[in-house]
Amino acid sequence: MYLTLSWRNIPTAKTLFVMIFMAGIGLIVSIVALLYLSLHLISTKTNEIDEHRTALSVQGAIQTSVNRVSSLVIDNAVWDDAVRELYSPKLDTEWLYNTWGAGFKINNLYDGTFVLDEHFNVLWGSFQSQPFTENDLSFFGDGLKALIDKHSNALSKEKNIYAGITRTRHGVAFIGIGLVRPMVGPLQVSGDMRRYLVITRHLNPQILSDLGATFQIDHLNYTPNKVNEMSMPLNSSAGELLGYLNWQARLPGAQAAMAASSDITQIVTLAAALILLFILVSSVGLYKLARGESQARLVARTDWLSHLPNRRALIEALEQVSLRGDIDVKSVVFIDLDGFKDVNDIYGHSVGDDLIIAIAKTLRERVPPGGMLARMGGDEFAMTIGGDRAEAQASAFAGAVLDFLNAPIRLGDRTIHISASIGIASGTLIECTSSELFRRADIAMYHAKMTGKGRVTHYDAELNSAREQQLALEDQIRGGLERDEFDVWYQPIIDARSQKMTSVEALVRWPRRPQGEIGPDAFITIAETSGLIYKLGQFVLHRACSDLEPFGDLKLSVNISPAQFRDPEFEDKVANVLDITHFPANRLQLEVTETYVLENPERARSAIVNLKALGTAVALDDFGTGYSSIGYLRRFNFDTIKIDKSLAGLVDNDEQAAALVSGTVRIANALGMAVVAEGVENEKQMKLLRLAGCDQLQGFWFSQPMPIEEIIELRQVRQC
Repeated sequence: MYLTLSWRNIPTAKTLFVMIFMAGIGLIVSIVALLYLSLHLISTKTNEIDEHRTALSVQGAIQTSVNRVSSLVIDNAVWDDAVRELYSPKLDTEWLYNTWGAGFKINNLYDGTFVLDEHFNVLWGSFQSQPFTENDLSFFGDGLKALIDKHSNALSKEKNIYAGITRTRHGVAFIGIGLVRPMVGPLQVSGDMRRYLVITRHLNPQILSDLGATFQIDHLNYTPNKVNEMSMPLNSSAGELLGYLNWQARLPGAQAAMAASSDITQIVTLAAALILLFILVSSVGLYKLARGESQARLVARTDWLSHLPNRRALIEALEQVSLRGDIDVKSVVFIDLDGFKDVNDIYGHSVGDDLIIAIAKTLRERVPPGGMLARMGGDEFAMTIGGDRAEAQASAFAGAVLDFLNAPIRLGDRTIHISASIGIASGTLIECTSSELFRRADIAMYHAKMTGKGRVTHYDAELNSAREQQLALEDQIRGGLERDEFDVWYQPIIDARSQKMTSVEALVRWPRRPQGEIGPDAFITIAETSGLIYKLGQFVLHRACSDLEPFGDLKLSVNISPAQFRDPEFEDKVANVLDITHFPANRLQLEVTETYVLENPERARSAIVNLKALGTAVALDDFGTGYSSIGYLRRFNFDTIKIDKSLAGLVDNDEQAAALVSGTVRIANALGMAVVAEGVENEKQMKLLRLAGCDQLQGFWFSQPMPIEEIIELRQVRQC
């Protein structure tokens, strides 16, 4: 019988079989090599990244210790009682010891306190709660001398506190010095009389262990000599080498590689078996199997409500502690929920109340013994705790809260996603009042919210300064809107084929700021967090529509902030602007970032439907910078995809970026969406993006953003 698919009846079957067999073996070898080489490369890079992160953490740990000493000097030197005692004709050594000398035994924040005169000679000192009898500075080493030599003039003029590192006769120490001065007003003493407070904290294994635990550094230790290549030199304020800090590398890459090795082996075995089976069956079977193996994959958190103590109960409890003269350290953890307003806007206030009840219940379960949890109002909670381990317990509680809120919260049939910004402040109620402690925690929380949300921030003096600057810029933005200091500039969007200007993107500028012009990156975020973005966004939309209305065939794109998009009245405000300016809705395109779409899918989908009903187009901005998904592109039915310049700007020197751009264009075409490539900076990029199928192009190659008058002149040139 004649067998059609028999090898012997196909003239080239043997050759084909040999080719397929060799290709199969080569494929097996390639897969094995690629998988293990990739695993080795990822392991090595992961280890390098972790080593670099750990080195930065070590630097941060040392700087934190220096900052703590500096804070201690501030808290103790800037004090009216200290001024009264230290500038009296005769020093009260008993007061000095009870105030500073006994602190070593009480809280171990420092091991030495010393008072220097205007010539920087030691008037009084206590080291490890024992009297210090030396008069000169030889005990303190070159580090303190360097600080004094460099900053003696500033120190005498009450300007700053200085801290650093030195080698004392007792060992390596963090050291700080500052002028003893009143809390308010200038120092009023006769002549050149000065008193300086010096605080030391010597490096020891316990401090290193605590720093290691705080900054997640394994086996942090100090040695006089260099141990290995990762050893970090520790220099004094005088520049002398004091020794080296060492730690144990965690090698997460190697651990991950070892954990994945068995899975890799299974993958390799399975791949080899499939390939061999394919070879043994036939070239036809191999083809079918290969085709069957080629498949696509989709990538798919006593108050009447919470029954917790309220704000007043918490503050009164702290004030009672203060009246008793409790000198224990108190820590305040201030929690503000991120995205709670969205929950109320999307699901209603009843669901928001249920969410507060659920979160309060879980937070109560995580409060450490001796702690007190309160709901401060709205979406804010606070927890206070005291004792020797207050700071550590506060940090652990904050971490547990973040872990809980990072997971979805189930409320009946709904799954709610929410996070939190958390601030922590610590101190004794002798050093600062309860209200001041809360203020510091609130500042730290605000910083956490400003730097990305979903994180914990500890208070330090720099945060206070940053917050003041933030508030100042908020006032400037508010005044700038009232005084017409802002302007709208435009950047052309060019048709990829005809090279003509078909549209412009509106971009806000602040050219008439009295303090000097600053870029949008410096004020947009502040406008969003302060709520000023609503007014600023309306200004941009209204001005842009008014400017472009006379030019009938020129379309307009306007960026919409996530804060604007969350506004339930946003669509009505857009319609109102279009009505006032007589700007045709079909010439307007609003751009929204994919981050907001993913975080608030229901509100986003509703808003997009309403905006498209007005006749406006909606574009997905910054595509390629987040978790782009075909599924949500189909779900939200955007008119345009704007490929971010971080991807489109690499097509001329990155093959992977070029492939991703081409893939994006094909997906967009399949979904009936136009594609705009941002960040075009040279002719080669322009040509490659045009060849890739992009419909429109935008970037400095064509034009930088410019005022309306100049954009119209440029349009006339490009239309010729």
